[in-house]
Amino acid sequence: MKVKKFRIKSRLSSVARILKIIMGVKQLPEELEESLLSESEAFLKHVVPSAFYTTWAQEDVPSVLKPSLQQAGLSKAIAVSALVATIGSGAEDYLSELLMKGETQRSLVVTALSEDAADASLHFLMRLLTDDAKNDDCDLSDPVLVSDPIFLTEILPLVEAQQEGVTVDHAQHLSPRFTRIALMAWWPMSKKKRASLASKKKLA
Repeated sequence: MKVKKFRIKSRLSSVARILKIIMGVKQLPEELEESLLSESEAFLKHVVPSAFYTTWAQEDVPSVLKPSLQQAGLSKAIAVSALVATIGSGAEDYLSELLMKGETQRSLVVTALSEDAADASLHFLMRLLTDDAKNDDCDLSDPVLVSDPIFLTEILPLVEAQQEGVTVDHAQHLSPRFTRIALMAWWPMSKKKRASLASKKKLA
């Protein structure tokens, strides 16, 4: 499944938390924190999110994924999905412009906004996948984020990510930079939960 050009909003509390980590501070300067809303409005004009996922039944799971699934305790799942969510390369271009102008503080803000936007894009895709799983009477595991560049080079062709412009470059960096890739396992929903959902559908 592929979704393109969906809308996301900057979660300013999350942006502030990320920015504190980047800056190595416990509290942001008041004027900087107050600027986050206007900075996010300018930033979102440069963002074009897209997201997609591929699901395999247990017997069809690519062998390259199996060690990671085993390590995460997910090897017995009835199916596995690989998710890819990105905000595109526009945010990186915007960030480069700010750095070239010497606007160091704004570049840190945009970096935090970009990290939050990438996370938000992945969460959007996870919600769609969760709905699909419910229709099949299944639950999903927590996402297992994938960041190892060698592993990524093996996963991306499996989900045809190159066709969507998501690659690993010669320096072993994920491109676009603000992209999230994760694995999620499918499990049969418990009888109790299935009964509860069926009851809610009848009452709706």
